[in-house]
Amino acid sequence: MEEGRLKIKVTVPPEGGKANQKIIELLSKALKVPKRDIDIVKGETSRIKVVRIEGVTLANLQEKLGVKVVKIS
Repeated sequence: MEEGRLKIKVTVPPEGGKANQKIIELLSKALKVPKRDIDIVKGETSRIKVVRIEGVTLANLQEKLGVKVVKIS
């Protein structure tokens, strides 16, 4: 966590959405949710992204990732 954001670093190049797909795969595996339940809703071509994960609460994120989650309105 950095400045209220979860920081994920991938080594896959951003060409053709490959980096976005890798982020979705990593979150899917870490949170044990299907990839289809994870969407990048903002920032597909940016380094900073907003991700929606169906069926996962902030408490689940904190527990499964072992980080403190702060809700930003």
